[in-house]
Amino acid sequence: MTRSGAVRSGSVPAPAPAAAPAPVVVSTGRREPRGPRRLGLWRLEWLRLVRTRRWLLLVVAYPGAGLVGPVFAKHRDEILKALRIDGVAPATGMGADSGMAVYSYGVAQVGILVALALMAGALAVDHRPGLAAFHRTRLRRPRDLVLPRFTVTTVAVSVAYLLGTLIAWAQVHWMFGPLPARSVLYGAGFGVASLLMSLSLVAATAALLRRPVAIFGTALIALLVWPLASLWRPLRRWLPTELNSAQVELLRGHTAGEYGDNLCVALGLSAVLVWFAVWRIGRREM
Repeated sequence: MTRSGAVRSGSVPAPAPAAAPAPVVVSTGRREPRGPRRLGLWRLEWLRLVRTRRWLLLVVAYPGAGLVGPVFAKHRDEILKALRIDGVAPATGMGADSGMAVYSYGVAQVGILVALALMAGALAVDHRPGLAAFHRTRLRRPRDLVLPRFTVTTVAVSVAYLLGTLIAWAQVHWMFGPLPARSVLYGAGFGVASLLMSLSLVAATAALLRRPVAIFGTALIALLVWPLASLWRPLRRWLPTELNSAQVELLRGHTAGEYGDNLCVALGLSAVLVWFAVWRIGRREM
């Protein structure tokens, strides 16, 4: 006798069950949907600029001024008469440089206010304590708090300014006549350097203050007082604020070499101010 469950001698073992056939996968040619795109710091700042419609302010301040400025220079007397504004001497001898001058002065008044406000709002890192704690606990380097915000805003302002300059140049060429391209391009470059210095000043102010209104007001007062230093003539050739008028002065006989020292000071000072902002904001307590 054999034990229960044992295989008898000479018996044939039962065949093993056949494996189930592997399922056939038919390719449909469609790609698998990817997960959500990672939201980096630079893309976050770009979305902040676009989705909050802040770019509309730049469009009005710079390309809008490029459209309106030369038209106002050409038809100033008719516009003032239609608005019933008396006591203004009639315009005489308005030339192509006058059309660019109206654009340049309009940008210096309206455009710079918009640029300062955008930068002050972007760099008010510690204005909201809860959001500030969220950013500071997730960023590895202090510069990540400043450089993406500063760079994206500066590039947006510079592109808007250059676009406005091109529009104003085309308008002036159509209404008054051609302008020397070399002078216009040099003037645009000096204008971008002036904007960079002004926005860097806002960054340094944001390192000392927290609220956007305080940052904006302090930086604006500093920019208004700064040109007073030009009353001392030996200092005038070094002041970065002299670049504000370079766009017009180059069309009236001045050369680009006259602003070389101002340009070097503006670029060097901008680098120092941004470095100070990164260092101070990174070490500041909430």
